[in-house]
Amino acid sequence: MRLKVELSKSQKIFLVAILLSVGVGGVTAATTIGINNDIPLNLGAGYTSTSTCDNDVLIGKFTSGTSAQNFRYNGFTLSNIDASANACANQVMRLVVVDRFGTAQQASWLLPSSATNYTYIFGTISTGRIAGTNYYASIAYASIDISDLSKFSLSIGSI
Repeated sequence: MRLKVELSKSQKIFLVAILLSVGVGGVTAATTIGINNDIPLNLGAGYTSTSTCDNDVLIGKFTSGTSAQNFRYNGFTLSNIDASANACANQVMRLVVVDRFGTAQQASWLLPSSATNYTYIFGTISTGRIAGTNYYASIAYASIDISDLSKFSLSIGSI
C-alpha cells in the first residue's frame, strides 16, 4: 500500500529545515578530540570548540595513578597559543571540563598581548599568576577518574 501526502510550500520548507538541522547536529555530535591518544571526548551536546584566532592550540594533561583502578586526570595544559596583537591578544580563553555526572569545572584566562608563549594550566594548584612561562588558572581543578571524563570545551573569543 502506497501512501501519498500533499504538503504545502510552508510545510515543505519546515520539513527541509528539520532534516538539515538533524544532519548538522549529527556532524557536530560526531566531532571528537583525543587527549594524548587516551579516551576520545565528544564536543556535542552544547559544548563546542571555537578559536577564530589560532587553530594550533595544544592540549596536554596531568595524570596520576598506576592502574585503571586509580588513574586520574589532575589537570590540563593549553599551549602554543598565538597571543600576538594580530591573533588572540586581549581575548578570553575558556576551558570547561565536564564529568559523566554533569558537573562542570571551568577556568578562564585573559590572554596578554605578549611575545612570550605561555603554558596555561588548569590544575589542582591555582594561583591566578604567571610563574616563568606558566600561567595558572585562578580556580583549582578537582581531579577526576579517567573514566568519568565526559566533555571538554575550549573557546577563545572577545571579552
